[in-house]
Amino acid sequence: MRTGLTSVLSASAATLYERLIVSGGLSLVEHPDLPASSEARELIDKGFARERYVDLPRLVPVEPIRAVDNAILTKQRQILDQYQTLLHMRDEMQALQQVYRSSVFSGEPGDLVRVITDPQEIGALSVELCLSAQYDVVSLETEHFTRPPDPRSARSLPAEVLERGVCFRNIYSRAALEVPGATEMLRKSQESGWLCRVYPHLPMKLVLVDERAALLPLGPTGMEGAALVRSPVITAALRTYFELLWSRAVSIDGTPAKVPPEQDQVLRLVLTGMTDGAIARSLGISERTVRRHVQALLKALGATNRVTLAVAAVREGWVD
Repeated sequence: MRTGLTSVLSASAATLYERLIVSGGLSLVEHPDLPASSEARELIDKGFARERYVDLPRLVPVEPIRAVDNAILTKQRQILDQYQTLLHMRDEMQALQQVYRSSVFSGEPGDLVRVITDPQEIGALSVELCLSAQYDVVSLETEHFTRPPDPRSARSLPAEVLERGVCFRNIYSRAALEVPGATEMLRKSQESGWLCRVYPHLPMKLVLVDERAALLPLGPTGMEGAALVRSPVITAALRTYFELLWSRAVSIDGTPAKVPPEQDQVLRLVLTGMTDGAIARSLGISERTVRRHVQALLKALGATNRVTLAVAAVREGWVD
């Protein structure tokens, strides 16, 4: 039996197909039970054999090259069906997401801000918000901890979140890096994909996700209580505040922070006047990724369009 056949046929069906090839076909009169056999049905369904009723009825093989083409078409249909199923699932999940958001945030004043006092719920909600991010998670970290940071608790960012192209950025207060264990925790965070900068002093901690939800601490550590804020007005103000700090923060080694490498390439091509499509082809990435990087650059530099982006990039020293 040729092993290539077993990639598309069961072993018994592959054996029958080779038998049909060698014999030129099998008489259905001599083998009356053959058409009902699972091997024969598999060959017929997958386009490797057919029943012929000219003269004596026979089960005959389909020419190998045509059979392979039939197998490829069958596989393509299966892949297309699976793709359509995934698209349908995504649409259903989007609908459920809207229901979820409506149940958590109905738009009533009492739902704009919710106070949480259970430390475990605060921690779980912080993780849940980050995992649900579509494009951006930003945070502020101060020197106030309920216990010293444990580098062993650092975890890599989930693959499914990174595949969505979510950007993770964090600003540390300078004093936070002097807490035992913080430096090692910072190193592991950077290795897992966080972009980190340092600012001399931060008044509070913060987690902001997609400019749709924020966790604000009610005390120094954030574990005494936190406010879950979904007010678009407040989250937009927090975004502006974070981007202002980010533009003034420095890299961990103390040098002025530059644009991340993957965004630097996009920025320099944007400044040449290239379209998103042209940039995507040049860098071998998708247009969606290019647009995401451009939006991140606009926010980071407080620009409103590509012209003001160029001016701001030169002003901040991001390009020569």
